[in-house]
Amino acid sequence: MDEFNLTQTRYVPVGFTARKPGNHDKVNSAGEGEITILLEHFEVGFRLPLWPEIRQALRYYGVVPAQLNPNSVAIMVAFICYMRSERIEFSLPIFRKLFTFPAKGGVLFFSGQLLKTIGLANKHHNWGERFIFVSGDFGNVPLAPIQYEDAAYKPPSLGSR
Repeated sequence: MDEFNLTQTRYVPVGFTARKPGNHDKVNSAGEGEITILLEHFEVGFRLPLWPEIRQALRYYGVVPAQLNPNSVAIMVAFICYMRSERIEFSLPIFRKLFTFPAKGGVLFFSGQLLKTIGLANKHHNWGERFIFVSGDFGNVPLAPIQYEDAAYKPPSLGSR
């Protein structure tokens, strides 16, 4: 079984559809209603359907899963699992307090470099082996990344949500 079929069997549940990137596809060429997911995300705990906490963070920061490197996803999943194990309700203000989100030189990252995000590159070495396109019900999350200007991205105030 090839890597794509193994990934699809193991991590893509009923109600979601995965497709391999074509020869001319790029990381940021997901189709309408699709998101790009790094295969390593699944290996560090990223799951479909998206956990409510993951949806909330993606929506708030305006990022898509393909912008998060595997370390970012692993730390986020670990944080959520810890909160759940301690029976502490996930709170975006607590998450924000622990993980700030500045942007420098177009690179988005969480403080202490515990969680990092990468911009969607047009070319990635062997990226076709590392990403898949997935469609399905993702809830109210961004399907395309926010276009960041040279100025640092400032997430919206929590008071308005």
